[in-house]
Parts: sequence; C-alpha cells; structure tokens
Amino acid sequence: MAWTVRQYLIAFNMVPSIGGRRLIAMKTHFGALDKAWHASRDELMMVEGIGSGIADRFCTLRSTISPQNEEAWARKLGAQILTLVDEEYPAYLRRLAVPPPVLYVVGELPAQPGIAVVGTRKPSRIGMAQARQFSAYLASKEIPVISGLARGIDYHAHDQVVQMGGKTVAVLGSNLGAIYPSEHRTLANKIAERGALVTEFSSRCATVPGNFPRRNRIIAGCANGVLVVQAGTKSGAIHTADWALELGIDVWAIPGEISDPLRDGTHRLIKQGAGLVTDPSEMLGSTSLEASAGDWTVENLYEAGRNANEIAATLERPIAEILAELSLLQLRRSPKF
Repeated sequence: MAWTVRQYLIAFNMVPSIGGRRLIAMKTHFGALDKAWHASRDELMMVEGIGSGIADRFCTLRSTISPQNEEAWARKLGAQILTLVDEEYPAYLRRLAVPPPVLYVVGELPAQPGIAVVGTRKPSRIGMAQARQFSAYLASKEIPVISGLARGIDYHAHDQVVQMGGKTVAVLGSNLGAIYPSEHRTLANKIAERGALVTEFSSRCATVPGNFPRRNRIIAGCANGVLVVQAGTKSGAIHTADWALELGIDVWAIPGEISDPLRDGTHRLIKQGAGLVTDPSEMLGSTSLEASAGDWTVENLYEAGRNANEIAATLERPIAEILAELSLLQLRRSPKF
C-alpha cells in the first residue's frame, strides 16, 4: 500500500541527518517525497547537502523503516504525531524558518504561544528562586511556561507551574521513550497531565549533545517571549534567546552580581538590547501578548497562535474574510510536501 505524504514525512524524520532543510532540498530536487524516498544513491548525492555518508545511511536504513510502526510506538506512549501537513500542527511553530516536519506530543499543546523561561543547568539559590518567582507569576496569569526539562532553571520553572496547577510545555532533547534527564521522568508525567511534552526526535534517535541546540529553536517557536534567568556566555539559554531574536519576539534577562560568571550571558543580552526585568509584571508590559487591537493584522495574530474566530473577534471582521486570508497565508508559508 502506498504511503501518504504524512507517512513519508514520518519516515524521513526517522532517518538520522535528514532534518527539515535537507528534506526541503530533496522535495525540491525530486518534486515529490515518494520519488525522493525511492531514489538511488547516485541520485541522492545530486541533492544539495546530501553527501556520500548520508546517502549510504539513508539507503541502508529505509528498508527497515515503517511509519505505521512508528505511530503504533507513539500511541503506546500516549503520544500523537503531528506533521506539517496536519491541520492540528501548531501555527506558532510554522513561524520558524524551517519548522520541524514532525512533532511527537504527549498532552495538549496550548492554542497560543507562552513565555519561555530558561537558564543555566547549575543555578545559584537566587537563580532557582527567581525562576520559580517569575514562573509562578506567569502561571497566575494563565500564560503557559515553556522550557526544556533540563536540570537547573528549566526544572524549577516547570516544577513551580506544576505545583500551581498551571500549564507548562517541556520541549525535549530526546525521544519520548528515553526522557532526559531520567530523574525528571516523574516531573515529565505531571507536565503532560495539564500541558505537554513535545519533541521532534523519533524512536530511533539517540540522545546526543547535538539534539539540544535543535531543541532550543522549538522552545523559542512555542513562545511569545524568552526570559533568561541566569546564564553564562556559552549557555544553551543564550542560544534560545538568539532564536527568539530571529523570530522577532521579546527577550528579557534578569540582572545580577557583575562578578558572577553565571550572569555573564544575561548581562551580555542586556547590553545587546534585551529587556532588563527585576519584577515579573515588567514582562507583560512589553510583550506582544499585550498589543492593542489596532496593532494587529491577520498575519501576526495567526503567528501569535490565535484561531480564526479569535482573529475575527479581535479585528471585528467577518469570519469568512478571515478564513480566506488564513488559507492564502498557509498556502504561501507551508512547505509544499
């Protein structure tokens, strides 16, 4: 039985080194995903970004890959798989220059983007307290807190929201069957009860250091702003802030003692123009979440994760007009798989 486009996306995502950019290059070169999947080694090597190593690996692995089995694996974990051709794929992640072609989700992703709270894996007691203070405020305002389930700041942000019964999203650097770090498995289960666990990594993906920079772009994509609590200059949190700047969303940083190396990264962000915040309420005073109706367009409301009915109500326009504009926008932006 022939696979659907959706199944080809799942299958390609199961091949190491075939990310969104190479997948688009393959689709562009061959014209269709099924032709790319069945291409010969020599044909594959004609695609930009596909060298002999990737071509050899792909040709070796593809006969062992079954998207149907992958979906069955996901279901056993209580997860659903979303692809770029699915209507349920979150609009706010389509803002990324190259959205992840496939997402694995346990729980329910928020309809609108939240605020990311990120920072070092080895925070001070003050950093931990600040992560909890700011996350508690966001939870009290019913704003989802987005983070990466890592040790340190991420843990305290998620845990605080869970304790308050709020919504939080954990973007993983591992597949759903190998939660990392393993000691956060209990927290992950609690997150999924009211929020979501999300990852782009398939059942075949090992947890390796290169996963985490990729994870950071999804954290930014799920957010309308990124708060860096405490971070050194080489922290992954700074990488997340860089993605936020590329998306044109707000970045805030909490200042600290100038001799503290764990504040070097946050201080550099402030020097570069990030918002300096000392109180949680200061975030909502500047974020696009608080923009006036007169500042909105169909496009930026869509990017903020609003659905058609919400956009129509905000702009006071007929729903039929909004649906027509959204259809054109989605056709223009979505990769043509």
